[in-house]
Amino acid sequence: MSVRYSSIVVLILIGLPMLAMGQNPPAQNVSDSVNATRAVPAGAISGLVTAGTQSEDQSVANLPPIPAVLGGPASSLAFLSEMERSNYLKGGVNFGVGYTDNALTGSGGQVGNTSYTVFPNVAIEQSTSQMRWLLGYAAGFTVNQDISNQNQGTQDLHFDSEFRLSPHVNLRAAEDFSRTSGMFGASTSSGFQAGANGNLITPLANTMSSQTVVETNYHFVRKDVVGASGSFNASHYSDVSTGPGTLANTQTISGAAFWLHELFHRDWGGFSYAFQRIKFDPSGETRVHSFAAMDTLSLSKTVSVTGFIGPQYSENQGVAATGPNAGQVSTFNNWSLAGGVEGNWQKERTSLAAGYSKRVNSGGGLLGAVGAQNVHAAIRREFFPGWAATFGAMYSSNAALTLISDTSAANIKTTSVGASLERNIGRSLGMQVSYFHDFQNQSGSSASSQNFGTNRNRFSVTLSYQWAKPLGR
Repeated sequence: MSVRYSSIVVLILIGLPMLAMGQNPPAQNVSDSVNATRAVPAGAISGLVTAGTQSEDQSVANLPPIPAVLGGPASSLAFLSEMERSNYLKGGVNFGVGYTDNALTGSGGQVGNTSYTVFPNVAIEQSTSQMRWLLGYAAGFTVNQDISNQNQGTQDLHFDSEFRLSPHVNLRAAEDFSRTSGMFGASTSSGFQAGANGNLITPLANTMSSQTVVETNYHFVRKDVVGASGSFNASHYSDVSTGPGTLANTQTISGAAFWLHELFHRDWGGFSYAFQRIKFDPSGETRVHSFAAMDTLSLSKTVSVTGFIGPQYSENQGVAATGPNAGQVSTFNNWSLAGGVEGNWQKERTSLAAGYSKRVNSGGGLLGAVGAQNVHAAIRREFFPGWAATFGAMYSSNAALTLISDTSAANIKTTSVGASLERNIGRSLGMQVSYFHDFQNQSGSSASSQNFGTNRNRFSVTLSYQWAKPLGR
């Protein structure tokens, strides 16, 4: 698996810049001329160094932001000042300590666990008038004090790129690969990401996951854009803490085609068709056809809102969760309504992301295919120079269409609330302290042992040392 996706990343990295360079001669990048004098970015807190950039090219700036549901980037809580950093070679190491009072997240007694992580990382990011790309890799080792059989190496590969292949054709390619112990589960991120459902608390397990996204769009006339995207998501679980068969390996293949028309200044509306193929162990499969009307509105350079709504038709094969064949292997079809809205606001010292989505999705290893509803909100604020805090909350409801087995729970509801405090000390040192409380309720199973609620508290402290070397002039 990892060799395959690493190969894809390398081919994209080598080939696409060459295509981009073959177009119009690039204009001088303003950021290149000031690299030698500007301050080096503060140290990264997360295990993998990441950053974003903003284009000053007016022809690109006039294009609509491609929504994440169509293959565009997910909402970010980065400040505008952080997004302006580009053309750096970065590296460093993170040291982390985490504690959870319910590591196994099962129906039995709670088992606490303290984990220690060492995470060296390196990344390179470059931006010109023709392209922007970021490649980062982090690898380390996690030691669990109370559950030693879950000790393992940890890897995280991230690649994200945008290429201007011609004055009217743009391409985005991204890849994420991770191998972790899966301790911290539910997140407060957007529910828009195609093929992904990371909003469930799963038992402690060695988890290997990957996501590949490719999206292209063609600005064929001044007020019209057409495009297409494809993605592949896979999650593989091993050494599950609560026994074999608890988590199901899942694969999701997605494709979409869309047309957007500028209705008003910075307001783009249009239509899309998307297809998903969700497969999970042992032999379940769901095919989803989605038709949606959508609108993406940029109220300013710092505020954007995207919404979509439309019918979904699913073809399901597996253990039915409801209906006359509940608990039996069967083939059935289902109509449902999908929709969502996502807002993002970014300023120099404040960023906000919030949204709601309803659609058929994968069951995150605990269920087959589900009708998922997700609400999330997060705000990040720099109170003093070098001090920033983040507050986030998420609620997710997953009603199963198909089950992993006839004793699986049919409904899972998850709530997660938390906060983190970041402190950057100079240009190289950083610290982050975070706390999250998660609650999950499972119901609808024919086996009483599978109907239960579980909650946990998560604490973590991360110390980071980073260095950054400007690239270019």
